[in-house]
Amino acid sequence: MSTNTLMTVEEYLHTSFEDGDREYVDGEIVERNMGEWDHGKIQCFLGYLFLRMATQAGGLSVLTDIRVRINSTRYRIPDVAVWLERDAGADHNGIPVAAPFIVVEIFSPEDRMSRVTPKMEEYLSIGVLWVWLINPYKETAILYTPANPEGSPCPVLRTQNPEIEISLERVLQLQAD
Repeated sequence: MSTNTLMTVEEYLHTSFEDGDREYVDGEIVERNMGEWDHGKIQCFLGYLFLRMATQAGGLSVLTDIRVRINSTRYRIPDVAVWLERDAGADHNGIPVAAPFIVVEIFSPEDRMSRVTPKMEEYLSIGVLWVWLINPYKETAILYTPANPEGSPCPVLRTQNPEIEISLERVLQLQAD
């Protein structure tokens, strides 16, 4: 949902939005669908799971709602982003300098695949290896990878190097173990 507000990248990078951050797409400020109960619970829970993994095994940095530079005219804000520790770091604007290892996007009731699919493609285009799109309302998930950019249903997020495994069932039931 674009607000048709035009601004430069520099203005965007130095703007705080009172009711939640916005994405920046080719000069336009784009509102994000967020804030629903289920969305927020899943986002926090995934952040918690990834942080536990980072603490137990080390080597991961986990952030929610962080601006990620796609290119010079696009910034997206994934619900959850995970970096390998060796890639973690930010530029002078606080924007990560490397692509995340994992990006998780969580559907909100107002989201549509036609609006979300380009984001999945953009994440892969900058080198994200694992993009997991969770739809809590349909209790489904789609995994996108460089080898499978069209995505396919995936009830378990499994990564390699490091090995991570999180089932959709666990996420939907908020089971911490």
